[in-house]
Amino acid sequence: MVTKDTRLAIWVDGQQLRERDLAVTRDLRKVGASVMLIGHDVPEEAADLVFQLPQSPPGWQFVVDVLPVQLAAESFARLSGVDCDSFRFASYIVEDDHGLLSNGIAPSRGAAHIVAEND
Repeated sequence: MVTKDTRLAIWVDGQQLRERDLAVTRDLRKVGASVMLIGHDVPEEAADLVFQLPQSPPGWQFVVDVLPVQLAAESFARLSGVDCDSFRFASYIVEDDHGLLSNGIAPSRGAAHIVAEND
């Protein structure tokens, strides 16, 4: 499913699976995907874009990892004129085991209205 137009972001942990993540990145780039690596002391040449993070205290890496992507998502949404706080394809609360879409049709109203309607 990876094509030349695929864009991926991979978090590279400072300890766990680092070499495997870098190997996967090399392979993805060989098949034409664009890859952004996020991590501490990531080699600049390892990806199309490298987002260097400061070293974090043990147990706090998850906080440092998520912030750049949240900021990027909000920025790209704003540039695209999309409200990043609204759900476009599914309601906020999945209420059953039959998937995200009700009867195969995407909801057309806001998630809060859908939830209230089902109460």
